[in-house]
Amino acid sequence: MALSMFVIALASDFNGFLVGMAIGGLGFGMYVAVELALVVDVLPDKDNAAKDLGVFNFAGAVPFSLAPAVAPAILAVGGGSYSVLYAIAGACALLGAVAILPVERVR
Repeated sequence: MALSMFVIALASDFNGFLVGMAIGGLGFGMYVAVELALVVDVLPDKDNAAKDLGVFNFAGAVPFSLAPAVAPAILAVGGGSYSVLYAIAGACALLGAVAILPVERVR
């Protein structure tokens, strides 16, 4: 996903944007394919799985709620440059990838 954001940030024409979007679709598809399986496997308490999955669902929905509020501020600071917006999105995706590294294995 980070790669797709950086490709879009550097795209100079519509074809570059489409390449970035294709990479993003591939990345999102791979993410969705394994995210729920990994989450279910690492739940701390199988007896409270529904509560934990509810928290997971909420955590997944928050970025989609906050991004439209944060994007105008980034655009204002970045001089209206969507390249800056997509570069910051790529950096956030990289931070998310780094955040999952401590998960060593599934029990």
